Amino acid sequence: MPSFAQAPEAILRTSEEPGSVIVFPKFTKGTAVVGGTTSPRTEIEVDARCPNGVTCSEEKPVAVRFHWVCPGSEDADAKYLCKETDFDVAIPIDGKASLNPEDPQLAAKNPGASPPCPSGYLIGWVISPATGKPIKFDALTGSAILRDGGGAPQSYRAFAIQADRNLADRAEIATDIDPRTGTPSLVFDGGPGHYQPLAGAVPSNLEFHKLSGPLASGAALILLTLDVRANRPNYPTFVDFEFLSAEGGRASTGRNFTCWAEIHNPNIDANFTLAGARIDDVVVLSGKAAKVPFGGISDVPGPVTLLGLVPGEDGGLTLDPAYLVQKFDSNKPTTVFVPFGVTGVAVK
Repeated sequence: MPSFAQAPEAILRTSEEPGSVIVFPKFTKGTAVVGGTTSPRTEIEVDARCPNGVTCSEEKPVAVRFHWVCPGSEDADAKYLCKETDFDVAIPIDGKASLNPEDPQLAAKNPGASPPCPSGYLIGWVISPATGKPIKFDALTGSAILRDGGGAPQSYRAFAIQADRNLADRAEIATDIDPRTGTPSLVFDGGPGHYQPLAGAVPSNLEFHKLSGPLASGAALILLTLDVRANRPNYPTFVDFEFLSAEGGRASTGRNFTCWAEIHNPNIDANFTLAGARIDDVVVLSGKAAKVPFGGISDVPGPVTLLGLVPGEDGGLTLDPAYLVQKFDSNKPTTVFVPFGVTGVAVK
């Protein structure tokens, strides 16, 4: 049952570069009618290509362990439980796998799993087919199509995270131990045998452009943190937002969520929304986030690094991956993700 840990002062790695870990920030269950045909509301495509300088065999597919991760229950009696379920997929070298949360039966050798919630995010990492342990194999990229109830599409590219550059391909990832559960932890700090950092040299300011087109009024901001203890209680994450315009206008607000959230076009005031400014120039979004202790839950408090999706400049037809990060105290643990499952289970 691995967990994830994020160290400070990270370096951004482009999501277009293949990685050993891949994150899809949003999925939605359900179907929509498109051109008279019923289609899933979420279609995910994962590509696996042979890393540069590596000899690959078509007879040895890339084994990936995926986890559907759900937002936490807002019911205090449920202790902010973030449910998840996992499954393994074998992807052919220089091939692809198509996933959707509505119909998890990929193929006879690729049994999927249905997520235990209507919406959330998907994370996967390359494993050894023999041992089930995480390995370095920077092969994964991906994209997704999302449809609303009427079939109107949006698309986005997934986050890909690479492993230690000096680690040999197919070598086992060095793990740490999660302090709350005592289970193996996958560390994103760029250290020997670890994964590369998510982000940290990224500015805390994120530009939003004024949207136009039919989807602008329904634009949403997707937020998630990898600081998740899946199928266990989690502290809520509190986020501060600040909006600034070139004309000197300013507005601020805050939100809280547990594990994952979709914020639908919330109005800040008469001049600002999360979908963009009601002016001709740009809006800047600044985010600071932290987990806050609550209700006797056993979790790690402190600053967290957020990932998300923001509306693109085409009226919301595409969603742009976004990092919302800030400098934080290096003495505090950050980004610990504990998926529910057993580490080291071989692929059958």
